Amino acid sequence: MKTRQVALTLYLLSCSLSVLAEVLDFELLLLLTKPTIIPAIFYYYLTTKKEPVDPIFAVVLLLNFIGDTIALLKFEHQTLLLMIPFFMSYVLILRYLIQDVQKLKWDKTGGFIAVSIFIFLMYVLSGLIEMFADTNPELVWPVIIYGIVLGSLSTLAVYCYAIKITAYAFFILMFVLTSVVSDVFYMLFEFIYKISFLNYFEFAAQLFSYFFLVKYFVLRSK
Repeated sequence: MKTRQVALTLYLLSCSLSVLAEVLDFELLLLLTKPTIIPAIFYYYLTTKKEPVDPIFAVVLLLNFIGDTIALLKFEHQTLLLMIPFFMSYVLILRYLIQDVQKLKWDKTGGFIAVSIFIFLMYVLSGLIEMFADTNPELVWPVIIYGIVLGSLSTLAVYCYAIKITAYAFFILMFVLTSVVSDVFYMLFEFIYKISFLNYFEFAAQLFSYFFLVKYFVLRSK
């Protein structure tokens, strides 16, 4: 088995076992498997690409590792602390998407679709904020800023894919889709509906989104 396949297998196995541990509330298994996810996908990244390592991408993965660690430790009232590393990683990824869009010609249809997506996401964001604004007012502005950045990521990813269907555009679109689902379901579970399915789905979406992100960076560099 090639080194690349070993790294990918380790990543997928770690993700699957982590999700299983979360569903079964098996804390020891979760502590053993979740910390290996980011190192495994980074190793897969190293074995897949021929170009030098992108230091900014390495920082993105490090920030996500920090975020996953915070979530694993389960601090009380951890939402704001948890948002910081993920927000910083989104800002760094946004830089790349802006560069991608700048290379494309303006297209009215693609622009209309992208703007429609942004408006829809802002509508979802406003609905979420209304649901927890009274109980957690300290989170309103952080969530607004966080949501605008994530919405901008989604808008640019949709525009890139609508204008020029490429493999790397597809993977960044899948990354922002899983990220949006993960973040929305997290807010729903933490502050509105304590439904286990929301927690499990959010957890799985977050972990498997790293594969799409790595594929985007690898294919984009080519």
